[in-house]
Amino acid sequence: MSQVKPRCLYCHKSYPDQAAISRHVSHTPTCFAAWQHHLQNPTTTAQSQQRHIPPFQVGLPSIIEDNSDSDADIDYHPHREPSPSPEVHLDIPDHSDWTSPVDDVHDPRKSARFIEEYPGLVAEVLEAGSTKFEQWHERQRIAGQSEWAPFADLEEWELAQWLIKNVGQKSINEYLKLPIIQRRAKLSFHNTYTFLKKIDQLPIGTDWICDIVDVIGDRVDENGEVVQEHLELWHRDPVECVKELFGNPGLKDHIAYKPERVYTDKEGTNRIIDEAWTADWWWETQGKLPEGAVVAPVIIASDKTTLTQFQGNKVAWPVYMTLGNIAKHKRRQVSSNATVLIGYIPVSKLECFEASSRSLEGYRLFHHCMEVILKPLQEAGRRGEKMTCADGWIRRVFPILAAYIADFPEQCLVACCKENRCPRCEIAASDRGDWLLHTIWRDPDETLRLLEKEKKSQLRGYKTSERFEELGLRSVFEPFWKSLPHANIFSSFTPDILHQLHKGIFKDHLVKWCTDIIGSAEVDARFCAMNHHAGLRHFKKGISFVSQWTGTEHKEMEKIFVGIVSGAVNDRVLTVVRALLDFIYYARLETQTTYTLDRLSHSLKLFHEHKHVLVDLGIREHFNIPKLHNIQHYVDAILALGSADGYNTESPERLHIDFAKNAYRASNKRDYKEQMTLWLQRQEAVALRTSYLAWLHPTSDVEHNSYEEDEENPTEEPDLPRGNLENIRIRPQYRLALTAPFRDMAVMQLVNEYGAVDFLLRFNDFLQRHVRRAPKPSMYDRFDIYKQISVDLPFNRYLNQTENRTHRIRTIRPRPATGRHPAIHAHSDTALVIEDPEKYVYSWTMQGLRVAQVRVIFDLPRQFGETRHPLAYVEWFTPLGTPDKTTGMYLIKRSTRARSRNAEVISVDRIVRGCHLMAKCGRTIDRGWSTEEVLEEATSFW
Repeated sequence: MSQVKPRCLYCHKSYPDQAAISRHVSHTPTCFAAWQHHLQNPTTTAQSQQRHIPPFQVGLPSIIEDNSDSDADIDYHPHREPSPSPEVHLDIPDHSDWTSPVDDVHDPRKSARFIEEYPGLVAEVLEAGSTKFEQWHERQRIAGQSEWAPFADLEEWELAQWLIKNVGQKSINEYLKLPIIQRRAKLSFHNTYTFLKKIDQLPIGTDWICDIVDVIGDRVDENGEVVQEHLELWHRDPVECVKELFGNPGLKDHIAYKPERVYTDKEGTNRIIDEAWTADWWWETQGKLPEGAVVAPVIIASDKTTLTQFQGNKVAWPVYMTLGNIAKHKRRQVSSNATVLIGYIPVSKLECFEASSRSLEGYRLFHHCMEVILKPLQEAGRRGEKMTCADGWIRRVFPILAAYIADFPEQCLVACCKENRCPRCEIAASDRGDWLLHTIWRDPDETLRLLEKEKKSQLRGYKTSERFEELGLRSVFEPFWKSLPHANIFSSFTPDILHQLHKGIFKDHLVKWCTDIIGSAEVDARFCAMNHHAGLRHFKKGISFVSQWTGTEHKEMEKIFVGIVSGAVNDRVLTVVRALLDFIYYARLETQTTYTLDRLSHSLKLFHEHKHVLVDLGIREHFNIPKLHNIQHYVDAILALGSADGYNTESPERLHIDFAKNAYRASNKRDYKEQMTLWLQRQEAVALRTSYLAWLHPTSDVEHNSYEEDEENPTEEPDLPRGNLENIRIRPQYRLALTAPFRDMAVMQLVNEYGAVDFLLRFNDFLQRHVRRAPKPSMYDRFDIYKQISVDLPFNRYLNQTENRTHRIRTIRPRPATGRHPAIHAHSDTALVIEDPEKYVYSWTMQGLRVAQVRVIFDLPRQFGETRHPLAYVEWFTPLGTPDKTTGMYLIKRSTRARSRNAEVISVDRIVRGCHLMAKCGRTIDRGWSTEEVLEEATSFW
């Protein structure tokens, strides 16, 4: 019998010992959030099997005993979750009279979620079923096959995985014919043909269908016959794809079946909106369906993309589908296969039509093809479909179009309106630059009536109606969404953070406005002089010479743009800049609350109140900008569908790589659509088998979640504090290299290379305060020095909870140029440091913190005694006062003592996080400042 292994109480993963569990909880955001929730709600239990939050249990035992590694010969039977029992409903008060929530409700460290369940029977279990993986397992058992079949064993399967994902067919053949492979590997396949035959034996997902779309033009050829085109429409049944997603056991822990309303407080004054099931659309749609139904919010994304580079004009128009039932972080993971390709819309120049009608006929072709692709959703959305869910129970599921992800031109295409109008509301084309006091939404029923009326008018030669023109509609008489039940296509359009905010509002407008005011040379000089900081991109040549802009560059610029333009523009312009950047950052939050949505709306309102300064300066004549109008609908879209990060157009653009570009490269470039679908089918088959094997052999991820990395070692975890987090003194967790890379460095090296001018004096002060009977240090003592320290940032409910967030604080020593390698300048990062450990109280504010430049990180030499943590020599800046009203930033200077820089030796556990400083300057920046010396030469810093 093997030794019993402990498990995490929250995610139930196995770990070697209790110390590993402690590290795991503190470094895993979801488990740490569950632990915090337990502290704040020690008697609350969550019974729901549908919620993505792991179940909490009363009490906080350190481990859960796991006897799953017993040596006994056990026949494998997949575990079936019991049918979920109804949950206790919270008594949520009426919100007709909202009150201002207390301050601690907005504390980002708090993870409490008070849940109001939907009143009524939802997600009724009809009967027990078997998932696809269970069926495969049973078939293999009856046939006496190995789990690796049709491959011989694990090693051959892993080789097949690698070949199909990374090697082309020609190269596979060359590899398999290598003598060393043929003699030693002894594979069950010997060439590409036999290899692909084995791949084709694997179970596949939903089949592909090819329909021929006959397009009859309005031109005639030289024989007097009407010119026609015959286009291929490749697509898959979306209802079958929904069944695939719902029944995927690999997604079981990430699927929700019920809507809910979530709050940060018991009184229900501050609502939380993140996933689709916490928003309004699902809650409202649930009431339109029979009792016991499960809503499957269908999310569609389409985006045209080029397949060739530098030559050729091959284009694909993929259509993707996913479900709002799946947690958004899982939908974004390409490897999770939570988003599927359901079709390729044919792309044609439509030369069978006259040039004047091609554009409109292209719109009609798009809607026809989308209607063909989505037609199965019509009946399924009305009557529902019995589906085996990932937990093994059969429920009646109603797949209903909830969200459509597309850029602005494609939104207008879907909405059947012109691009000088809003696809969501009825605002006039000339009024899009105004702040909306109220919104008149487009009505799908009225739109269909107007389209039908216009169709009859054109047949009879009548004039187009004024209302048709007023709404800016196009003559697309059969929109694909016409017969989709419970769907409002206009309210389904989601915020487009990439194109509307990063590329549109910020890069195309805000940066251009400021550049026109300041001048491109001045803007470039300010970017060039920005000091280096870990985690920030340095535009060392400015921004005028960036040839290829991506969302990454935009995000990096946004982090520092307020500091860049500060001093170069007046306060009114700076207010405009900060308002738009605040809007961008609030819109990007992964968890929204009533408070953050109010701040989001306030930021945009503040911009509209001050935007006329740009007219006064001659920068703009008007603000009739489509993107500027579209972002006014963000709050409504988030309230309806969930936080905007779950619908970002960056996800479809990332999917283009696998589902379009790589698939095209795997073809012979002729009749490529059929080859692309076959290639994708094989890739999907391998991915399904990989998920099946992972389900068949669930293992601990200890080996994949190493806590002791090659270069860094986490601090020893203290016992997790119990009770309320308020007024608890807690130190940040950090990581350092296992051993200091620079050994036995002399004091003069620290002074000359690291700039630790008063090192010996401040080190002696530290010894006097903290080490009893320590000898006095001298110039001859030696120290072991670290390159950097990584500090774990605390839990933040508004940010990504699936990633560990850390800040690196570096202390870089100079290095002369060698050969072709340029010289490296000395650099010391700045950080927020606990000023007085005796008075510091863990808080989400800046209270008790002070900026310091970390010059040296070192171990205490043995002759002086021992300390629990390594030490750091830091130089203080002046205390944080009141933030500047216009920029919202703190203004600080170097702190001095006796005409020297105020320095101190501290324990590294007082370092809380990195803190980037930017030099404060006037209308023009000092051209003598450089990125290496600006921290030494400037006198004031933001």
